[in-house]
Amino acid sequence: MHWLLDHLRRFGHDQRGNIAILFAITCVPVLAFVGAGVDYSMANRLRAKLQLAIDEAVLAGVAAGKAALDSGASQASAIAKAQAAASSFFAGNTAGISATPTITFTASGRTLSGVGSTTSVMNTSFMRLVGFPTMTLSAQSTSSATMQPYLNVYLLVDISSSMLLPATQAGITQMNNGTGCTLACHETTDGTDSYSYALKNNVLLRYQVVNQGVQNLLTYLNSSSVYKNYVKVGLWSFDNQLTQMSPLTSSFTSVANNFPAPGLAYNDAAAATPFDSLISSFVASVGTGGDGSTSGSPQKMVIIATDGVNDPTRAWTSQTSLRSQVRVFNTSFCNTFKSNGVTIAIINTPYYPMTWDWGYNATLGQPGSLGGATRVDDIPIALKSCAGSNFMIASDVATIQNSFTTLFNKASPVRLTN
Repeated sequence: MHWLLDHLRRFGHDQRGNIAILFAITCVPVLAFVGAGVDYSMANRLRAKLQLAIDEAVLAGVAAGKAALDSGASQASAIAKAQAAASSFFAGNTAGISATPTITFTASGRTLSGVGSTTSVMNTSFMRLVGFPTMTLSAQSTSSATMQPYLNVYLLVDISSSMLLPATQAGITQMNNGTGCTLACHETTDGTDSYSYALKNNVLLRYQVVNQGVQNLLTYLNSSSVYKNYVKVGLWSFDNQLTQMSPLTSSFTSVANNFPAPGLAYNDAAAATPFDSLISSFVASVGTGGDGSTSGSPQKMVIIATDGVNDPTRAWTSQTSLRSQVRVFNTSFCNTFKSNGVTIAIINTPYYPMTWDWGYNATLGQPGSLGGATRVDDIPIALKSCAGSNFMIASDVATIQNSFTTLFNKASPVRLTN
């Protein structure tokens, strides 16, 4: 018995096998810890692939849906295209990975939104040793795009007799030398009027250049399916009366074919431009702008091309008391447009100073009342206060021809993207 107790005592104090025993005891958790790092590294790489796949899938879907809407597709059709594109991109980016995506697209107002998520189960190599045979990985993504707004564009073009002034200083001189009159001319419309003279002698008139500017805008709009699907254009003219030349339409060619004939000043009434009394009915026709989310609630924009002169009657040529009424427009209508949510843009085709012309000196050459040296100088002051940054002075042929397109691109909410 003493012999057995002595051997047990010596065994308890013997340290020669401790290292092996301790290693055996700690080996499993150490291997599990190191293996967990390996498994987590693999999991992070897989999670990154899943995140990239779901990000690109949702983005691709939103892009495809927006492109479909821009080309005129219905919301249901656009969402179907978005879903197909997203599924295709996700499958292409997860080859060899067992992953289940859930991707949905919705359209609300002018916003197309995509929401996606995905999960994948990864088998572990080392963590299974401590009871974790798998890891569940997930990734989420969202994306949205603002769709093009529907837009109605109202073109209001000045065709009064003053727009039959030559478009260049050289033309003014030629007209004056050839007819003896430049402004306030009483026309006979028998082939000897200034308009006929200009046509026969190739004198380029402001009326013709504005016409070309409208044509250039319509050609530009007609070149894009986005504009054809989202933009409508209507054409109005004014001289001694307001006339709708073309109703709102996305058939831009038909608008181009309806540009008005010039207003010839064959008598005092025909020569008048009573803009201040005409504009209210145009404002009523335009109405209130919408949010652009549907064709029934379009945003609205007005582009006015004019020299900016209100002339209630050409009788001022003989009645001096009426000459004070030949002045810049009353621009209070601008406030109505703005309160109605309508964007307004103005192209000012200014008068060249004609100090040798008695009619000019008796009216527009008189001192200004809005800060301009003359009434002509008051015109851009008033029109700019109306249109703000959407005001443009077009004093030369090239600028007038490009002005409609320039202002449309500046003020329009409809944008072309690559």
